[in-house]
Formats: sequence, structure tokens, C-alpha cells
Amino acid sequence: MKIALGTVQFGINYGVSNTSGQTSQNQIQQIIELAKTASITTIDTASAYGDAEARLGLCGLSSFKVVSKIKPITSQSNVNDCVTNDLDKTLKDLQLPAIYGLLLHNAQDFNHYPELTAILKNKKAQGLVEKIGLSLYSPTQVSDEMLCFADLVQIPVNIFDQRFIKTGALDRLKSKSIEVHTRSAFLQGLLLMSEGDWPAYFNPIKPQLEQFHQLAKKLNISPLSLALNYVMNISQIDKVVVGINNLAQLEDILINIDNQNYDIDFEEISLQDERFINPANWQIS
Repeated sequence: MKIALGTVQFGINYGVSNTSGQTSQNQIQQIIELAKTASITTIDTASAYGDAEARLGLCGLSSFKVVSKIKPITSQSNVNDCVTNDLDKTLKDLQLPAIYGLLLHNAQDFNHYPELTAILKNKKAQGLVEKIGLSLYSPTQVSDEMLCFADLVQIPVNIFDQRFIKTGALDRLKSKSIEVHTRSAFLQGLLLMSEGDWPAYFNPIKPQLEQFHQLAKKLNISPLSLALNYVMNISQIDKVVVGINNLAQLEDILINIDNQNYDIDFEEISLQDERFINPANWQIS
């Protein structure tokens, strides 16, 4: 199964379209059970996601490949202690002896702290993690040094944000046999919001949002199906991380996987303006 379970909502109230708040423990358990039944094998989490890892640890994760992320490193930190303490807490919270992947949450740390390469490789050598890498935000972060270091990366890809595809960065990653996970398939839920419900901040891209919804209607599919399958059908992508708020959302995602390729030039509705395709830049009150 190409879907990976995103868990940020398990620990914090997250998402522009999230009206239900943080996911309850009961819902988390039900989501994990459905994920097992649906042959979802990968869970994406992070130490920065509030208490998400501790809550996941209560559910029994031994059958999953878990990918976590190290918090951004501050200038006054001892880098080795920072990584070690973060990973130790992650393993304790998840109640696991080791995890599948460990990424730098802030890709800039890779350039600012050269010692990270050896530290993370040491964690891999100790058997605490199987793959190491970075969570990337821009194709410009795909450097020769990074390509030689990473086993696994996470990148943003959605029908509006095609930067990694159009620049050739995704092809560069795969040329080095790096495992690629994507996030933001629904652009933090923006693509799934009903027409007219978008915050005023997005008025400048209203024509593109309307075009996206019109395309879904033309194809006689839901916006969720269009957004999801656009990413699912990109062959170079190994896992598509989808953030889940509740059981119904996961059920909806599972029934909307159609693996159908549409003869459409999706480049027409791609955007370049990072004010709108990078949620870190959003200014929504």
C-alpha cells in the first residue's frame, strides 16, 4: 500500500481545514486498526508533533515501519546530545526498540551542523534506525552532499505544488535510489475545502482553486480523489503521507484510491508562489 499514515493531528490541532481539533485516543486506536487491515505499513510522525508519539505508542506499532523526525537544532545545543535525547525519547514514547526512518525535521540543519552526518550514520550503525535522511521543503535543498547522505527523504508534492517534479529534483533523488515520501497531498486540507469556504488569504489563487474543483466535476470524481490520485500515480514516489484527523477520513481516502491515470496536463494549474504552496508561509488569523 502506497499510503502512509500521517499523525501530526494526533498530537496537535493542525490543518487549515481541521474543524475537529486534536484526534482522540479512541479514534487513534481505531485508525491504527484500520490501517493494519488496509495493509498500510508506514506511519509518519515527529517529536515536534506534541504528544503524538506517546499516544501512538499506546496502540502497538510493532507491525509498522515508523518514520520520525529530529526537532530543529538550536545554535546553543550540543548536536550529539540533541539527536540522542530526541531519538531516545521517540523510541521510549513509541515503545519500540528501533524505527525505520529518522529524518532531520529542519533540512537547513544538514548544512549548519556538518557533524550531523556522522551522528545519524552512527545511530544507523547501532541498529536504532534503518534509514536516515531529511524532510525537504524546496528543490534547491537537493544538493550533491545530501544525495550522498540520505536513504530517505520527505518532500511536498500536490497538484498545485509540482516544483520537485518540474525542476527534475525528484528524478535526481530516484537516480540515487533514495526512498521518497511525499506530504501535503491535500495542501493541508485546502484542496478539500468546499468552494467559497477558503480563507480570504487565498483570494489571489481563487481562479486556480476554482479550476481544480471544476476539473474534479468534469472527471466526475471528488476533489479528494483528484488530489490523492494525482500524487499516487507518480511512479517515482514510494509513499504518500496523508494526515488523518479521524477514522472517517481514512475510510474516505481508502475508497478513493483508483490508480487511474487521467490524460490531463496538470501543469496548467500548478503554482510557483510559495506564499500559497508552502503552508509555513501562510498568514491566516
